[in-house]
Amino acid sequence: MVKVIINGQEQNYMSSEFENFGDFLKKIIPEGKVLKTLKINEKVIPISYVDELKGARIDEDITIEMELVNTVEFLKDTLNDVLGYINNVKELLPKVSSNVIVGNEEGWRAIKDLADGISAMENLRNSTNQITKLSESELAMSTTMGEVTDTLRELLVALDNRDNVEISDIVENKIPSVLDYYIEYFSKVLEALNRIN
Repeated sequence: MVKVIINGQEQNYMSSEFENFGDFLKKIIPEGKVLKTLKINEKVIPISYVDELKGARIDEDITIEMELVNTVEFLKDTLNDVLGYINNVKELLPKVSSNVIVGNEEGWRAIKDLADGISAMENLRNSTNQITKLSESELAMSTTMGEVTDTLRELLVALDNRDNVEISDIVENKIPSVLDYYIEYFSKVLEALNRIN
């Protein structure tokens, strides 16, 4: 038997009912709900690893505990977390800029982390847009995605040229406006979600 506990409610299944863990998730998680937490045999599984588990077979004598939340609540929680992250990153930009200008290795690692963070923010923005269907114009954004893209292109050119002075200048003086775009976007989406719910 596969013991499944969803939001505190226990149910039992045969492992043969599921081709693999991905099939299990499809059959068990209802539409409009998302997986917030996962435990398998008392071990906490980070949600970021769920995709890697989708092809795994489900054995008998296993306990799977899941917390499911509705999509909008999950999105609200995620956006609040991301807003905190962006504000922390903004505070670090002057230090990153200083490290880059003197050629400190820490500065280059921070640039890579910054690029990864911006990429994740953009992925979240796209996912948020798909879920909410809210456009930039509906949100009355003060900055456009085109302006953000222009700044990121400038940074890429400076990185290609290994121009530490230009990179430092962009990080300190222009990247804050990129982060402000995401802060404004996610904040306005949160406001819209709170009005609806």
